[in-house]
This record gives sequence, structure tokens and C-alpha cells, in this order.
Amino acid sequence: MGLGMFCAIVAGMMISLQTVLNARMSHVFGAWATTTLVFLVGLIGSLLALVFFRGGEVAALTEVEPLYLFGGFVGVGVVFCVMRGIQLLGPSIAISVVLISQLSFALCVDVFGWFGLPKVDLSFGQIIGLAVMLSGIFVLKRYQVVDESNQTDEIKAIS
Repeated sequence: MGLGMFCAIVAGMMISLQTVLNARMSHVFGAWATTTLVFLVGLIGSLLALVFFRGGEVAALTEVEPLYLFGGFVGVGVVFCVMRGIQLLGPSIAISVVLISQLSFALCVDVFGWFGLPKVDLSFGQIIGLAVMLSGIFVLKRYQVVDESNQTDEIKAIS
């Protein structure tokens, strides 16, 4: 469990870093060009990791259910939408909304047993937890202080 928590924490930090870097790059490069470049660089990094760490069998591709192969297309939507969300809402609000959306959808996957996963009972505590997180977005947004003089015209135009 400790390694899983560590990996999840590092993933959260890396997602936040990646999305902020992507949002800044897209100001210069454009949203779709940035998304394409992110996946191109990711492909190179993944291929290098596959060669050096040998993590899986590419030949087993024929055994994968076809629906699961669309994960890459979903990833394109993730990168693009989070990048635009950060540009329009700012990192803290956008990532908060992403996390609640992600948690809500993951809870639906658990409760309904989608994608062949075992069903998990929905508890009152889980509903309360989501409500608390949702209220956290309102608190973050309500008390967010933005220094308008420090923003560039480009950032002002999209916020």
C-alpha cells in the first residue's frame, strides 16, 4: 500500500506539472500542436522505457479487448481539455474540478462495475466526501486573489 500511495502522490504532482507546462506552451504553440507534441514526446519516452525496462509484451496486442485500445484517444482529450481548463480557470480551480470529476467517474465505475471490475457498494460517507470536495472548489474560488496587474494581455483574454 505504501508504494501505491507514493506512486499516486508522484502521479498527482506530475499531472499538475505537466498540465501547467502544456498550458504555457500552448500560448505560443497552439492547443492542438501542443497536444500533438506532448504525445509525440510521450511516445518517444514510452518506447525508450519499453526498450530499457522491458515492461510488457507488445505481441499480446491481439489479446486486448478493442474498446481498451481507445485509451490513447481519451488521453488526447484529457491533455487538451485540462490544458484549456487551466488557461481559462487557472491551475488550482481547474485541477480541483478535474479531480472531483475524476473521482466521481471512478466512483461510478466502482458502483456499477463497468469494464468488468467488481461492483462496490456506494456509501453515505462517499457521497459526503464528494460534497465536501465540491464545496472546497467554491471556497478556493471565493477566496482566490488574482493580481490583475501581473497578468499579460494574452492571459487576461482567456481568463
